[in-house]
Amino acid sequence: MDSAFQKLISLGLDLERVGLIQMEGSEGYYCTPKDAFILGWAGIDGIHYCQVPSLGETVFVVDPMDCDDPVHPIARNITDMLRLLLACGDLAAPAQAHAFPTKQSFGEFLTKCRPGAETREALDTIGRAFGITPMPLPYKYLKELQGSFDLSTVPYTDEYYEVVG
Repeated sequence: MDSAFQKLISLGLDLERVGLIQMEGSEGYYCTPKDAFILGWAGIDGIHYCQVPSLGETVFVVDPMDCDDPVHPIARNITDMLRLLLACGDLAAPAQAHAFPTKQSFGEFLTKCRPGAETREALDTIGRAFGITPMPLPYKYLKELQGSFDLSTVPYTDEYYEVVG
């Protein structure tokens, strides 16, 4: 387990507020990459976040409902994921960034999903604990990361190939 992620868990925050639900003993879906370490769950449609040891520190979102491309990178590492979280208020926007065609549509989504006071307090705690600030230009960061990542390197299980053919 990544040390930054261990530190995040040790803060004892309700991470469900920011879209990173912790569930003990939970397994992934057919499209979860092989040997993935699951960081948490969005709480809807089986969406979850993971790291894949063979792909380094990159953090991925796995969306079982996205049949064409169920896996997308959302951060180069846990610290960047947390900086995105501070900028966006929840992991929902980074998780869906690949589907937003413009910076404006991404910004409109962020405006609709502004965090409440309790969530903002949790985000502030994360920022202080890690000594980090919100990611500047989160949409640009996500699009550059996703545009430069070769999705063919994602290692899938045999079950994935049985399902998708």
